[in-house]
Amino acid sequence: MLTLYKQEVYKQIHKIGWWIALGFMILVQITFGIVGKRNPSMFAPSDLVGNSYVGGGLVMLIAIASTASIIAMEFQYGTMKQLLYRQYYRSQVFISKILTALTQLVFLQVVAGLMTVGLSLILFPSYHWATHVDGLTRGLVYLRSLGSDLLVGLLLLSVVILLSTVFKSNAAAIATGLVGYFMAQLASTLMIAMIAWQHWTKFLPFTFLLTNTQIQAPSFSRLTLFSTPMMIGGTLLYTVVFTLIAYLSFRKRSV
Repeated sequence: MLTLYKQEVYKQIHKIGWWIALGFMILVQITFGIVGKRNPSMFAPSDLVGNSYVGGGLVMLIAIASTASIIAMEFQYGTMKQLLYRQYYRSQVFISKILTALTQLVFLQVVAGLMTVGLSLILFPSYHWATHVDGLTRGLVYLRSLGSDLLVGLLLLSVVILLSTVFKSNAAAIATGLVGYFMAQLASTLMIAMIAWQHWTKFLPFTFLLTNTQIQAPSFSRLTLFSTPMMIGGTLLYTVVFTLIAYLSFRKRSV
């Protein structure tokens, strides 16, 4: 298992496109930091920090595109046969890819977080991370934001992994994952109206894409009709469910 995981990480590290995407994310963060410095009325430091200088959204886009290719590309180019013929169980291959996807997501979040802290210290020295906001320091609020985004990210990636086991084309898997991401974000917003109309719809998975919002603003529970711990639990539950379905799909797929 450890050998498979190391091999997966090695393959990801040697993908030029992945590093280009990472460099693009960092460049965007720096750009928005400079724009915010020169035009404080346009971008307040607190708003920039809250979204990791726009890096927060890019983290998910990069993670989705990369995760979608982890399995789909293996099937498209026939390299999955080589893995399975080397006396590895499908479960081992699948778990190694799951761990690789998680590693990428955490790594991207860490890079975006470090860039956010660095840019804030350099460009906005008056932005004090120790200042208290709603009983917590700004630093803890930001860490809570990263954690909540990571939680929702797990749910999104579980769906992306499921899609990657279905599509035979790497490009199709990536495109579907990215389109699905934007559609899911739209659907999660519409869920508020749906829940107000039919309370049972709160159990749909789209509702739990709002978990990060509710963690940051607990009063949001009056709209989701779930407490924050229930939202967290539901997010984890659906993540496990989609991952299990993805595994079953992966097992049945011919190589």
